[in-house]
Amino acid sequence: TFEELRAQVFAKSVYNARTVLQIHNAGLAADDFKVKYETELTTHQSVENDIHGFHKVTDDTNVTWLQLMTELKALKEEQLFMKKNHEEEVNGLSAQISSSELTMEVDAPKSQNLSKTMADIWTQCDQLTQKNRE
Repeated sequence: TFEELRAQVFAKSVYNARTVLQIHNAGLAADDFKVKYETELTTHQSVENDIHGFHKVTDDTNVTWLQLMTELKALKEEQLFMKKNHEEEVNGLSAQISSSELTMEVDAPKSQNLSKTMADIWTQCDQLTQKNRE
């Protein structure tokens, strides 16, 4: 019986040691999961902050876009107004010019005979060449 009791005590001791080892391993696994959870939580919060920042940038871009579209519309309207104004001024000036009785005469010199001018230049050139040879 003493040997049986000793064997039972040894078996229970081994069982206790295994249980303590399993509890220790479970604690290590829990610590590992805690570290992983905290890392993932930090990453998640960082991504959420980035998304929030991107939403702000998108909103700012949309506001700027609307302002530019409003300015573009105003500039197009101003351009149309200026074109209309310009056409009216041109038409008014054209009417003024056509209604005025201005007569213009141009005194232009008679056209020169280019062949004769070239012949004179060649003659002068030949005369200078002959003088230089002498």
